[in-house]
Amino acid sequence: MHKARIIILIMSVFSSISLFSQGRWNCNLGLGANLTTGNVNISSLVTDASVKRNDSLISFDFHYKMIYTSYVAKNSTERKWEEMNFEINGGVMLDLYQYDKYSPFLACEVLTNKYKGYDLKVSGLIGMKVRLFTKPGSYDYSISGAFVYDGVDFSDDTHLPTNNYRISIRPKMKQRLTKNLWFIHQTYYQPSVLDINDFLICSVTNLQNRLSKHFFFDLSFTYEYRSRIPSKNYKHEDILTVLSIRYKI
Repeated sequence: MHKARIIILIMSVFSSISLFSQGRWNCNLGLGANLTTGNVNISSLVTDASVKRNDSLISFDFHYKMIYTSYVAKNSTERKWEEMNFEINGGVMLDLYQYDKYSPFLACEVLTNKYKGYDLKVSGLIGMKVRLFTKPGSYDYSISGAFVYDGVDFSDDTHLPTNNYRISIRPKMKQRLTKNLWFIHQTYYQPSVLDINDFLICSVTNLQNRLSKHFFFDLSFTYEYRSRIPSKNYKHEDILTVLSIRYKI
């Protein structure tokens, strides 16, 4: 488990650094954190980076996110901080003719989080995006469909298959609210072709506020639901809310 974490993190960081050095790329670095003390002591850190390049032919998108949360148990006599969540996820996506009405794409996603039951999860996607309504600088509405392969190394014994195949449907909207404020929302629905009652839902909502030429203040809300969980030790739902400062190169 620790080896998988280290490998994914090192690959993500060094890939970001190597691409940041190329001036034609659009790069973002984000950092969000909070500390709560009192009856409940919780510390959370979220860091992420993305590298994008857009042109009329090919769109390239590399991204990763690391989430770390620790706490001090209320009845702990040692008052020692203990890890309660650690996740690294990243991926790469190639989008062909992204500004056209129809845009085929390829993507690969990697995830490690033992608190969700995944030592390592690798997903490969191939699909098509259809742009419904768009006005450059104002709004962009689209819907995507894809075929997904999931290969999973679970953290403990489970009845779930280590290889799964899913259909992914993803509506997405990007709407400019004011001069410096954007609203972005996307929801993924991914039923398994092996079992229709095995499905994943991931809904991500972002408010992006531009503070200056290079700095942004972002608020994001992520809701995840798994109809099938590895064992009774895990929950069906995960919710994450993050306030972060983002630097755009």
